[in-house]
Amino acid sequence: MNRTFEDSFTNSLLTGFIDKSLESDALYQPELLVNRKIPRKRVLTSIINELENCENFYISVAFVTTSGVATLINTFNSLERKGIKGKILVSQYLNFTQPEALKRLSQFKNVDLRIITKENSHSKGYIFQYPKYYNLIIGSSNLTSSALSTNKEWNMKVSARNSSMIVDKVIKEFQDDFKIGEKVTEEYIKRYEEVYNKQLLAYRKSEAELAKELDLAITPNSMQVEALENLKILRGDNDKALIISATGTGKTYLAAFDAKVFNPKKLLQIKHCTKSNGNFSDYFWKDKNYGIVFRKAKRTGL
Repeated sequence: MNRTFEDSFTNSLLTGFIDKSLESDALYQPELLVNRKIPRKRVLTSIINELENCENFYISVAFVTTSGVATLINTFNSLERKGIKGKILVSQYLNFTQPEALKRLSQFKNVDLRIITKENSHSKGYIFQYPKYYNLIIGSSNLTSSALSTNKEWNMKVSARNSSMIVDKVIKEFQDDFKIGEKVTEEYIKRYEEVYNKQLLAYRKSEAELAKELDLAITPNSMQVEALENLKILRGDNDKALIISATGTGKTYLAAFDAKVFNPKKLLQIKHCTKSNGNFSDYFWKDKNYGIVFRKAKRTGL
């Protein structure tokens, strides 16, 4: 006998909140999302799955970075083509949100993007609307690649009927915050970019001074150690190797570590931006002369 949606939904809640031994549809059971490696279950995987199947989506996060948008860029492109609409609310809290991330998100015609500038908003919630229920992912993950993929996070994913009290409260809270948010326009991004860059320069200066004062040793992380070993093997007698690494894994430092080991007479670094050039000059090439060539390219899209 086919169970009704109501029976399936109710039984899932009983399993999740009352008795784990009860059998029910896993689709509606509550879940803790923590970016576990075994089994390989990331927050990002769950969010992409929700975005691909929902009717509408609402996101409220304190911080959004370019790397975070990059992890979802293909999904957002797909949603735009399908006409699935969403609202995204971010915060200017601590001026951590990256202007470039706002630029990328603002290009989607199906997304209403706003930013809270007058309150220290620190929320992290992802809301997905379906015909008869909502899925809510609320916890610690901001819209950054590390928070969605690698950091140890605690996020609760729960399902609730449209008529439930929790859905009513969450949607109302989101709408109240969204109303006071400033619409993200080109003019706003230009203003904010000036503030962000000034703060970034001050931070980098203080960071470099502290490192110099403490004579801090910079060492490879676990990914970089493995990559350096593989690069050494791949080069062999040909002195040639190629590595592909995901956003946020430390490619710039990896390249610097490898270049220092290889110790070339000349080094050409080609990048799409100059954001992390200081990592090479400040920490790895103090005893060498170097030059930088800039080429301004026309922005053609994402």
